[in-house]
Amino acid sequence: MRTLIFGAILIAVAAVGFQTLISSSLAAARNAKAATFSQRFDAMLKPAVTK
Repeated sequence: MRTLIFGAILIAVAAVGFQTLISSSLAAARNAKAATFSQRFDAMLKPAVTK
C-alpha cells in the first residue's frame, strides 16, 4: 500500500513538472522574435577582413 501511495505521488509530481516545462517552453516560443534572413546569416555573408 505504501508503494502505491509513493508511486501515485511520484506520478503527480512528474506530471506537474512536465506541464510546467511544456507551458514555459510554449510561452518562450510565443514571445520569441523571429529573426530575419539578414540577422541569421549576417556574420556568414560579411566578407572576412584581413590586415
